[in-house]
Amino acid sequence: MTKHLQDFLITIISGMGMLLSTLDTGIINVALSFLRGQFQTTTNIASFTITGYTLALAISILPLGVLSDKFGKLKISYLGFILFGLSSLFCGFANSIGWLITGRIIQGIGAAALQATSAALITTLVSEDRKNSAISSLGVMIGLGPVLRSFLRRYITFFKSLALHFLDKRSLYNPRSNM
Repeated sequence: MTKHLQDFLITIISGMGMLLSTLDTGIINVALSFLRGQFQTTTNIASFTITGYTLALAISILPLGVLSDKFGKLKISYLGFILFGLSSLFCGFANSIGWLITGRIIQGIGAAALQATSAALITTLVSEDRKNSAISSLGVMIGLGPVLRSFLRRYITFFKSLALHFLDKRSLYNPRSNM
């Protein structure tokens, strides 16, 4: 593998980790009313999916940074991707609000590992002549998370309301749907 390709892959890995963790920080806000209805719970309980993720991220980011210095930044970054990915899958299959909150807490720990190692991977593993460009790319990914989050919220809300409107109209015109 050439040094140029290695620098590129490290930048992509760091950027994707940062994008995923910043995007996921608040994307679930749009789903709170759905979670409340789906799991037959209160909004306060459903909001623990956000609080659990954020607290887990905030509490574990510094210890994971120290662990990355001790055991290797790439290893902790991989651990973060694995934790984040598996816990995302776990959240998708959660059948109760308690399991969803647990999955979100694990997801927050994975996100903390990604955030703790992203800049460190670039500053230690990318060659000097490409380091500024790589750090700039990481900054773009950090900024892209909240922007995409806002876009996805609007997109999801728009299509959800469009689908509800369509389904409501369809039931009005279909006499068999009232049976």
